[in-house]
Amino acid sequence: MSLSPNSTLAHYTIISKIGAGGMGEVYRARDTRLDREVAIKLLPTEVSSDSDRLLRFEQEARATSALNHPNILTVYDIGSHNGSPYIVTELLEGEELRERLDAGQISIRKAIDYAQQIVNGLSAAHEKGIIHRDLKPENLFITNDDRVKILDFGLAKLRGTNELLGSEDATRQAITNPGVVMGTVGYMSPEQVRGQVTDHRADIFSFGSVLHEMITGRRAFRRETMAETMSAILKEEPEELTQSNPSVSPALDRIVRRCLEKKPERRFQSTSDLGFALESLSAPSSSSGSSTMTTHEVATEPESPKSIRRPLLYVLGFFLLIGGIVAGMLGSSFFRQTSLPNYEQLTFRRGLVYHARFAPDGQTLVYSGAWNGNPSEIFSTRAGLFESRSLGLTNADVLAISSTGEMAVLLKRQFMGQLIHKGTLARVPMIGGTPREVLEDVQEADWSPDGKDLAVVRYVDGRNRLEYPIGKVLYETAGYISYPRISPKGDRVAFMDHALQWDNRGRVAVVDLAGNKTFISEEYASEEGVAWSPTGDEVWFAASTSNEPNSLYAATLSGKTRLVLRVPADLLLHDIARDGHVLLTRFKQSTDVIGLAPGEATERDLSWLDLGGLNDLSGDGKKFVFSYWGQGSGTNYSTYLGKTDGSPAVRLGDGGRGKLSPDGKWVLALLSQPSQIVFLPAAAGEIRRMEQHGIEQYNEAAWLPDGKQIVFLGRESGHLDRCYVQTIDSGGPRPITPEGVAGTTVSPDGKLLVAFDQNGQAAIYSIETDDKPRPIPGLSNTDAISGWSGDGQSLYVYSWREMSLKVSRLNLATGRKELLKEVTPADRAGIFYPPSIILTPDGKGYVYSVRRYLMELFLVDGLK
Repeated sequence: MSLSPNSTLAHYTIISKIGAGGMGEVYRARDTRLDREVAIKLLPTEVSSDSDRLLRFEQEARATSALNHPNILTVYDIGSHNGSPYIVTELLEGEELRERLDAGQISIRKAIDYAQQIVNGLSAAHEKGIIHRDLKPENLFITNDDRVKILDFGLAKLRGTNELLGSEDATRQAITNPGVVMGTVGYMSPEQVRGQVTDHRADIFSFGSVLHEMITGRRAFRRETMAETMSAILKEEPEELTQSNPSVSPALDRIVRRCLEKKPERRFQSTSDLGFALESLSAPSSSSGSSTMTTHEVATEPESPKSIRRPLLYVLGFFLLIGGIVAGMLGSSFFRQTSLPNYEQLTFRRGLVYHARFAPDGQTLVYSGAWNGNPSEIFSTRAGLFESRSLGLTNADVLAISSTGEMAVLLKRQFMGQLIHKGTLARVPMIGGTPREVLEDVQEADWSPDGKDLAVVRYVDGRNRLEYPIGKVLYETAGYISYPRISPKGDRVAFMDHALQWDNRGRVAVVDLAGNKTFISEEYASEEGVAWSPTGDEVWFAASTSNEPNSLYAATLSGKTRLVLRVPADLLLHDIARDGHVLLTRFKQSTDVIGLAPGEATERDLSWLDLGGLNDLSGDGKKFVFSYWGQGSGTNYSTYLGKTDGSPAVRLGDGGRGKLSPDGKWVLALLSQPSQIVFLPAAAGEIRRMEQHGIEQYNEAAWLPDGKQIVFLGRESGHLDRCYVQTIDSGGPRPITPEGVAGTTVSPDGKLLVAFDQNGQAAIYSIETDDKPRPIPGLSNTDAISGWSGDGQSLYVYSWREMSLKVSRLNLATGRKELLKEVTPADRAGIFYPPSIILTPDGKGYVYSVRRYLMELFLVDGLK
């Protein structure tokens, strides 16, 4: 059936017909409820009884409605009109990519821009398990503001089902079983041509065909007949890009050719990898007065020899198999080729990789991963494989593998901070067996070269100790130690030394067997991952400044540092094999902030920026304070003030762990360099600084209810942390707890403080008197304290178990707990840090944060 102008369909008024195709007619309409123009696709009456077509129509609706991305057509609604199903989408103004191509060749810059947008949309679909399977210029729409929209997920295959569907294009067949051709001839992958079961890599091939056409202006595999076209896809290579466009760079040519590999395993293994490759094409190249290679980037359209007036840095595209790099010489007019790294992705699921190590054969790889919110598990794989095998050890982490094939693993893991857990160290053969427990309270470990001894990091009495061999303390700190690695000769241990507990800024250090420690790097804002070079003359590590992602560096024992690899992603180094192969992960961090303001019925997403920590919530539940420590945050991080109504957050200044004053006019924050407490105005005003009076290190602070005093956790030179109270404008600090007792949770009347001793036992201390601390009945060692109730009779406590946040009211007199709320994040993948929550004094409003890492493990060859 057709719809005439001004007719109605549900609450939509038809304006005009836009077009028609095998899957239905498309109309422009007005949504009378929301007063906006939309597009409506209506399945024709004559085919509405066709169960296959109905199924394809519903598949398109389900697939597309599951996606919410600026490069994918947005689905608003679905319904049925007089027996004919319809789907309502956003109305696009512009033209199909086919029309743009028919109008003339697209510039390389514009083609790369369109390509990046297409890949961004495909990545979002693939993350949801949705494969398009019919990507072509007719299904790509260019809006008037040059945004690409992917249309028609009618052929989408939802992973995990056996459903295979086609469409009605003249060059396609509808099928319901493998062995029959599906897709659009000319853009199909070889596996589609053969009628084989396909996965997301078929989309990558089709994308390559589209990108080839955008660059050359001609279809990659078009022949006189459909049979000849299909044969070309299976057996022939497309024409060289430079034949049609001499300005195409080798890097871009390699991207297209890798997309169009006949075998799926030789293509990019994910659109995420492909996206990084395209991003590197657009990254600006650096210049230098030296010909020394200092960074890896990809050149786009290269300068002509006449325009070269200074040396170019070596450049490379991350995760590309590129055969050469461009190197310019002063006044030269020639280029030379050199080999580039090769990247092989090893993991494909969503979650974390804690540690990854090479086995003695250099080909077997063992790693511990936590996928889709499940507990950590140890897996093994080999180069060239795309699947991993579980070794049967759950809630476990592989720390090291000896030269004899014995694993050091961490069992009974308890989260400490950053990516650090402590637990029980155990030994187990790689071939399997029951783990033999060795030592408790261990965080990390590494084997000596001969496989006889272990270096370990232990958490003892609130401090970190590096022992090698076990029992011999080489170094101890009040901060923390990460990634200990024994040198190839066994005479030194390299590690990351972090001055503050669970703050991953730090320096790379080396300690010899006599306990002599030397720093071989400057301090970085973030450090994750250490490994010795095969010759032992360098220590490689991953670190970042405050304005860059984590990059890969190498430092000599004398402290000379060089950049090995920098890409538009964060890197974490795991291991280096004897032949120079490298295991590293790329990762993305994010922090979700969710809040419920008092009087509201639904939560609101209050997330701002990508990485930070939740610090405080105002008593009325309208304002909250959070710290930002992502890229550009600076050495001391940044403090932001947000509102639970969802309005934009405001940066107040440098500092972290901010707390809002009782009158809402100030936020106290902590600087780390130098360590100091500052007061940031929440509105107009000037920053104030508190006198230190001999305090060497500040770790936490909070206001007293009068707004004139604060309580803080600090340390004087030569002493342990303890709690102090201090008047802001006059006088020095007064200690209120013994050394080693930490906490800043103040009661509503300002007289009591909840603090923890070195054994993690909580008690209530008096701020005004020397009374003995009172134990807290009913408080479990798995409970975290959110704050006091408004009447001072209870504490709000919460625990994180089995991916669920349980919030309770703990009566201080009876020890009875009353469950108030249970929060379970919808997306559990990559959550490694127990969420934190802050409630208003009446318990009706709250904000909570969820921090996650998403990692992918790569095997890299060719880094130097």
